[in-house]
Amino acid sequence: MANSRMWVGAMLGLALMAPTASAQTIEARAKVTDAKGQRVERVRVDSRGVEITREHGDSTTWSADSGLRFRADVDLGDVDYSGAGIVRLFSDARVNSGDSIDGDVVAVFGDVHVDGNVNGSAVAVFGSVSLSPGARVTEDAVAVGGQLVTPSGASVGGESVSIGFLPLLTLGLPALPVVLATLLLGWLVTLFFGWVLAAIFPDRLVRVARMASRRTAVSLGLGILSGPLAVVAAVLLLVTVVGAPVAVLMPFLYFGLSFAGYLAGAYVLGCKLTRRRLGEGGQLAPIAAGSLLVTIFGVIGAVLWSGEGSLRTLALFFHLAGMLQFLGLMTIGTGAALLSRIGSPERGAAPEGPAPAAPAPPIQDSATPA
Repeated sequence: MANSRMWVGAMLGLALMAPTASAQTIEARAKVTDAKGQRVERVRVDSRGVEITREHGDSTTWSADSGLRFRADVDLGDVDYSGAGIVRLFSDARVNSGDSIDGDVVAVFGDVHVDGNVNGSAVAVFGSVSLSPGARVTEDAVAVGGQLVTPSGASVGGESVSIGFLPLLTLGLPALPVVLATLLLGWLVTLFFGWVLAAIFPDRLVRVARMASRRTAVSLGLGILSGPLAVVAAVLLLVTVVGAPVAVLMPFLYFGLSFAGYLAGAYVLGCKLTRRRLGEGGQLAPIAAGSLLVTIFGVIGAVLWSGEGSLRTLALFFHLAGMLQFLGLMTIGTGAALLSRIGSPERGAAPEGPAPAAPAPPIQDSATPA
């Protein structure tokens, strides 16, 4: 607490000793009490002097021109400094009613709540911007990865921009239920196409999965190169008249190959989770288990995203982990599909299927020679 008194004393002393400084204003709002135990609502420091406003409206002013020295005999609680802008990282930024911020209010992985005036922009990166009725923002209000709430009575002098990361429109619904419903729908779609692929091409799916398991590094490298190679192939096909229709279909073909590769990767992951050998039993249960793990990471990230502070950091971790899992499985599966020639049987390999029955032993004549 003594360090807080010394810091405030130095801050106020510099303001009094520098009357020719720029008109920079520093305001402190906190649980502050003076030496007499009276609550101090606001401490304002600028080049003109110091003004202290107490709980019942009493104020004391020290002018910088008077040459007086001021000793800060106050106790500081949770101080929120304002005046020259606010920047918060992994926490929320709030402008209370009656406050006026001369600068931008920025929160990264946090929300911005404005009840007063912001003489600048209000920006939230991976967060939301909420203005209350009567709030005023002279420039832009921007929310990247969150919602922008500007009710009637709130004033925004510049542009109002909201860039969300939701694959579906919220349609006025809360964001969390929409995200959870989207993740569930994506998992069900994966199960449906996994069932179709396992029903039509069960052997090819197993061959691609075995290739991904045996040659994971090569499959990953080829999967990374498959995107640029598909673009080059589409350009070359466009040059020829005969290959132009195929070039138009190339994006759809590549998307289908990538999704089939993801199903094969999810099948490999699911077999490891269920401790099942590749090709043993049906393929739908391992695909469901592998893709469910990816979905769970997204669900945890969406739930934690509704929190504040460090929860946003954990949410980002789970979102990135789920995204990396999805991209990794899809890339490895795509490369394995290309290496195995879309799951074709290996050349020179024995034909798959049930083993031929062993020939019956020769029948010996039971008759004994005379």
